[in-house]
Amino acid sequence: MKKINWAILGAARITEKLIPAINKSKQGKLVAIASRRQNSAEECIKKYAPEHVNNIKSYTGFESILNDKEINVVYIPLSNEEHTETTLKAIRNKKHVLIEKPMAIKSKEVQLIINEAKENNVKIMEGFMYVFHPQFDRIQNIINSEILGEINYAHSMFSFPIQPARYYRINRAINDGGGALWDIGPYAIHTIRHCFKENPIRVYGQSKMNEHGADISTTGMIDFGSNKKATFDISFECVRRSEFEVFGQTGRLKCPLVWQPDNLPAKIIFSTEKSGLKEETVPTANHFDLEVDHFNSAIAQDKNLKLTNEDALWNSKTLEGIQKSILTNKWVTL
Repeated sequence: MKKINWAILGAARITEKLIPAINKSKQGKLVAIASRRQNSAEECIKKYAPEHVNNIKSYTGFESILNDKEINVVYIPLSNEEHTETTLKAIRNKKHVLIEKPMAIKSKEVQLIINEAKENNVKIMEGFMYVFHPQFDRIQNIINSEILGEINYAHSMFSFPIQPARYYRINRAINDGGGALWDIGPYAIHTIRHCFKENPIRVYGQSKMNEHGADISTTGMIDFGSNKKATFDISFECVRRSEFEVFGQTGRLKCPLVWQPDNLPAKIIFSTEKSGLKEETVPTANHFDLEVDHFNSAIAQDKNLKLTNEDALWNSKTLEGIQKSILTNKWVTL
């Protein structure tokens, strides 16, 4: 079986998860890493793939990878506002692209990426690794079984105290991709969107901003119509949380740890009027490994992706609307 050749554009911290996942995959292999910083790609390989140091090429700058016809897939973990330009270059060079969330910070750019991918016959996917953990499938099965009744409310929380070494996440305005909304907000919004069958119709957000115009903390509401609503809060100055809860007419479900570490089993707590309180344990799984395997399989067998282009577009529209609401202090219709 011919391997699918992967390359990474950027030496961001998240590569410590993706490098092993690509190297362990049955269908793929990592052949190159590029960074705009001198020696960063080489250091990244030595740190996260020392056993492959002779098999993975390192580059300063992206052009060598983008122009290499032997590379089939690129993974893009660049700053939020940089995704669009680099993704379009990769697509136009006939590369499939796994794009770290958010796909782009403007919905019109997401649509452009979708259109270009279709025109060039390549696959693109937004990198929400958590949906590949069996925990997510089990949650969706419970919701779809309707034992909770029709879902009419959900709430998600994602926060952690940001450390000085991570201040690059908040050193530019929210309009330019800085702050909590575009960093951890995509996860919080994505999880609650998947609790409902409907797309949002309007959104509202309020934020605490820093001196750069980046949001440090944001809370908000999402209206799905028909009296179905969700709330969320995200923060870089609150104790670590990554959980959500969903409520229906006859039951409720809580996920205490959404973005589950690969060395711990996942827990799901739910209760209904008939069954009472139940707690389930989902076995450990590495969602990064599963994400890469899924993308490889979709390419090799030309299958549909679990995370659709429409999903990426609606996540962008929702986040973009929340940003507009934060800056205008008004509800925004999507």
